[in-house]
Amino acid sequence: TINADAIIQSNVVIMGKTFIGKKNIFYPFSSIGNPPQDLKFKGEKSELIIGDNNVIREHVTINPGTIGGGMKTVIGNECLLMVGSHVAHDCIVGNNVILANNATLGGHVEIDDYAIIGGLSGVHQFVRIGCHSMVGGMSGVDSDVIPYGSVIGNRANLSGLNIIGLKRRSFSRSIIHDLRKAYRLLFAPEGTIQERLLDVADEFSSNEPIMDIVNFIRGDTSRAICQPKNGSKVI
Repeated sequence: TINADAIIQSNVVIMGKTFIGKKNIFYPFSSIGNPPQDLKFKGEKSELIIGDNNVIREHVTINPGTIGGGMKTVIGNECLLMVGSHVAHDCIVGNNVILANNATLGGHVEIDDYAIIGGLSGVHQFVRIGCHSMVGGMSGVDSDVIPYGSVIGNRANLSGLNIIGLKRRSFSRSIIHDLRKAYRLLFAPEGTIQERLLDVADEFSSNEPIMDIVNFIRGDTSRAICQPKNGSKVI
């Protein structure tokens, strides 16, 4: 199903049980809805759901879901998937997400709103990437990335907050100041992560972005939380 005002350029393949919203643009050689690259896939009638106003550039591949992951892959609205990026089976991608050139999402990955995945990066299966976060180019991400965080590295480490992104999206100076303070408390060497979570939740209970981080860390996941590298400065 392809809704109104889609632009589908030459040599685009769209197949399977695929639902496409309004005003999407598909560039040449993108492959949308072909079977997942999962050896357990047995032809089940799983879905691919794409929202509105997305830009899908050349050679992008997006696969539908599997029976082991809820039977659907979802792309939100206003996303930019640059050349050669890949969204595997059962991924859930939010709104205003950017996947730079050749960024790759393994199966069952969750990407929240306004996250940016840098070029040539790979995100491991079942990893969660929080809202407004930034993954630096050529990073291998095998742990969950907190909302508003910034990670980079061969096996990505948390390098701080995505301050540039926060400023670009007009977060106030006071919000950014409190996020810095909460970040220092969360990743301080003293105490356990559960104790530090309680302290941050008590002190910043009325601060929505900080509570986004607290609730994200408390969320149900099979992955660890990406941490600052040993000896790195907590900013």
